[in-house]
Amino acid sequence: MFSVVKRLVASGLAAGLLFGAGGAAAQQSPPATATATAKPQIGVYLGGGCDGRKRLQAFENWLGRPVDFVVDFLAWDSWDAMAWAAGWVGRCWQEAGKRVVVSMPMFPRSKEYSLEAGARGDYDDKIRVVAQQLIRYGHGAATIRLGWEFNASWFAWYATKKPDQFVANWRRVVETMRSVPGAKFRFDWNPIVGPGMASPEPAYPGDDVVDVIGGDVYNNNYFPAGTPAEQRWQVLRDGPFGLRWLREFARKHGKPMSFPEWGTGQRPDGKGGGDDPVFMRGMIEWIAANPPEYHAYWDYNAKDYRSALSDGKQPLSAKEFLDAFGVAR
Repeated sequence: MFSVVKRLVASGLAAGLLFGAGGAAAQQSPPATATATAKPQIGVYLGGGCDGRKRLQAFENWLGRPVDFVVDFLAWDSWDAMAWAAGWVGRCWQEAGKRVVVSMPMFPRSKEYSLEAGARGDYDDKIRVVAQQLIRYGHGAATIRLGWEFNASWFAWYATKKPDQFVANWRRVVETMRSVPGAKFRFDWNPIVGPGMASPEPAYPGDDVVDVIGGDVYNNNYFPAGTPAEQRWQVLRDGPFGLRWLREFARKHGKPMSFPEWGTGQRPDGKGGGDDPVFMRGMIEWIAANPPEYHAYWDYNAKDYRSALSDGKQPLSAKEFLDAFGVAR
């Protein structure tokens, strides 16, 4: 979700406490590739860094089992903020004993930064620092969601108007991060899927620099009021650049799928699928029939979308989720 990165720098931890922590820990492995006989790894987003860690035990108690990993975000206010967040996020989840899927901005949100400059290598030194911080805190094998949701217009790395520059920038970042000693990062090419989204395909950077093909899936209300939930789900699944497209694109390139963010809920303007068991059953059945490498539910009430299940405010959807992914009580 696009508002999350704005809150990371104001988390309240001092940079001195962060960077003064101990040396590098053992490398943590990424989520294992799913097969037809293996269950996908299940994760969650609960909030940034140590704020999310505080909520982890309650969520796992609600779920009845530990999650396999967490999703988190790096700040994009500045390069210093991004490096700071890499250390903070890395240390917080290292202390919790959790692997992390890292949502990494391509560059800060200031107008002085651009896809073209990144492609030239202008930011290589900054990117190395981010990689070093992740490695230092035991996440050198983390899955990196580089420039996530690039086919939507709310991020500075929006690729639709400049797909060639996005591709060149992506390749440069991957090359730079892989060059850092101790790096075993895996990279998730991660558009957002669903009605109204631009085609991600022109921005595909190549099989040699992509390990996973992901899709963020939200039950937003793209339809007139009163549209049946079944119809909303069918369009999300079968429409242009929906779930079927994602599956076929991943197969074409020989890559596993992922769903790094998915959820149902409502926006502040009242739009959104809300407590929707039809969407929830659809996603559960899709995951079962088309096993991704990993998937992560957005159990968080962000300012732009409220989709938590564990707070009891979406009981119908929560029941479906617990029946599918929790431990029978």
